[in-house]
Amino acid sequence: MNQTINRRNFLKASTLAAGALATGAAPAIARVRNANERITLGYIGTGRMGRGNISHALATGRVDIAALCDVYGSNLRRGLEIAGQDRQPDSHHDFREILDRKDIDAVVISSPDHWHAAQTILACEAGKDVFVEKPLATSIGEGRKMVEVARRTGRVVQVGTMQRSAEHFQRAVDIVRSGTLGKITFVRCWNASNEYPDGFGSPPDGSPPADLDWDLWLGPAPWHAFNANRFGVSDDRFSTFRYFWDYAGGMLTDWGVHLIDIVLWAMGDPDPRAVTTSGGKYLLSDNRDTPDTLLTTFDFDDWVMT
Repeated sequence: MNQTINRRNFLKASTLAAGALATGAAPAIARVRNANERITLGYIGTGRMGRGNISHALATGRVDIAALCDVYGSNLRRGLEIAGQDRQPDSHHDFREILDRKDIDAVVISSPDHWHAAQTILACEAGKDVFVEKPLATSIGEGRKMVEVARRTGRVVQVGTMQRSAEHFQRAVDIVRSGTLGKITFVRCWNASNEYPDGFGSPPDGSPPADLDWDLWLGPAPWHAFNANRFGVSDDRFSTFRYFWDYAGGMLTDWGVHLIDIVLWAMGDPDPRAVTTSGGKYLLSDNRDTPDTLLTTFDFDDWVMT
């Protein structure tokens, strides 16, 4: 496919175009006829999380990796080094080329958060089952559309939250559900780090790396000049794109997804009746625009989580 992406219209068009949503740490693929059948996968995004997902899939001995895709050549080359054990997968620059392939059963989406909704929806429409990294989406509206399309197309869509696969979290959930702790009315989750005073710094806008398609990386997000922190790829840290509203939701949609998910699981996956939050960027001098200090309260029918 050679058509270019218009960022303003991409999501509008794709959402006109989800099967239930499950949670786990390895792809769940539908319509496998028997337990020994091999699954052919395509990978969209071969950064740190994508390469980790490739390694875990290969360790099962039950998958064939047909193709990898990334808009950043350096990440794509590193992904190919890991995936090319039995045969070298094909490489693609545009994820839509993977969706066009008839030999791929499912895709593993490890792209930046702002791409999750569009890529999942288009994958379902193309007849692929999907494993998509957390967070599911960047808004409630996106998430609802993803569920709608997955159900309409009958595809399996699984959201990756690694902690549900950890035995100690499963045990904790069992303890809560057993009633041993009595009635629970207050739960606290937290994440703290010391990045004072400079955070991850404030590099100036500049030119993207020669092997990065910055326009395609932005995709459905508003256009912005390349900035090293907005891109965020570095071997010495997790990607910092998560701390810009255009692409993600800061710490709450990064680590908060893991922590809050376990609580909701233990408490029966309820919906809050109200959510309030306060905070801001009070301390750090870097160029992030999501809060560095935040308190959020989730009010359920008979218990509260912060």
